[in-house]
Formats: sequence, C-alpha cells, structure tokens
Amino acid sequence: MSRPDQKILGRKIREVRKELGLTMRQLADLVGVNYTTIYRVETGKVSPSVVLLSDIAHHLGHSIISLLEQERPLCRIIRAKEQPEIDSNRMTLRLLLPRGVVDDNFSISLGKGGPGDIVGQHETPGFELAYILRGICTFCHGKSKQELRAGDLVYFDGRVSHSVLALEPLEFIAIYFKGKVQ
Repeated sequence: MSRPDQKILGRKIREVRKELGLTMRQLADLVGVNYTTIYRVETGKVSPSVVLLSDIAHHLGHSIISLLEQERPLCRIIRAKEQPEIDSNRMTLRLLLPRGVVDDNFSISLGKGGPGDIVGQHETPGFELAYILRGICTFCHGKSKQELRAGDLVYFDGRVSHSVLALEPLEFIAIYFKGKVQ
C-alpha cells in the first residue's frame, strides 16, 4: 500500500473510531495490540497486515472493503469532453454518468436519433428508465407496444426483450440499473 493510501486508510479508521466514541487505547485493547500500533496505523506511518486490518474492521463494525474504499466527492463535475459518445447510423448515445461514479451498477445516457428503428430488439441484465425529452416513439417491451411522447417516462425490466422505433426525431435520457432494484 502506498504512503498516501496508508494515510487515507488511517484517517478512515480514526474517523470511524471517533464516531463510535472509542479512544485509541480502547480500540487497541479490543484488537489486542498496543496503543502505539493503532497510532501508527491511524497516522499512516505503517500499513497494517490483513490480519490486523481485519481485527480493526471487526471491532469497528465495518468490512475491510468499506475501510479501503475511497471516499466519493460530495460534488463531481463531468465535463462534456469526459462524456464518451457513440455514433451509429441510427442514433447517438452520450454517456453522461458512467458506471462507477455513483455505483458500479448505475449509469445515465443521453440518446438522440430517428426517425426509424433506433434501438433494435435486445435484452440487458438489469432495469432501465427512459424519459422522453423530445419526439414520439413506439416502445416495445415483450409483446407490449406503447407510444411515448415528450414528458413520458418508462421504467422496465431490461431482461425482457425491448426495442425503440422513433416516429420522428427523438431525444431521451436513459438510466440503467444493473442487477435487482426493489
């Protein structure tokens, strides 16, 4: 683990320990190490072994992963040049919020295209939400066909075969949730 990462981990351990109202000595006693060891971990002077980190995480009521995860910024700007765009002869799809910014199972895209068959019959392993910004389309989901207009929103199980036929130029926001959403 690099020194900056050690410091981040140490700060996270200190933060959780303080939230629980524990002193360094109390945590050291729970873990079965001396106070100096906890001090050196929290200040980033040493990288804890997996065993020590596991014990610290256990006594703090956290997983090792939650202690190692980098904190997400409270505000993040994703500039237009950072938003990949995919062009096909049927439509343009711009990835506004890539997976991993909020969660690895969540993304937001802006789609433009039509008229015509812009999203062919397909399935995705998750749920999707689409909000029509402009235009009219026929949305097919399984055996169901619905006409959607600007302002309409559809939320659906992507594991069912679906497609979009733009009846006029269409613009929409699509939100993708991989996995099960309650």
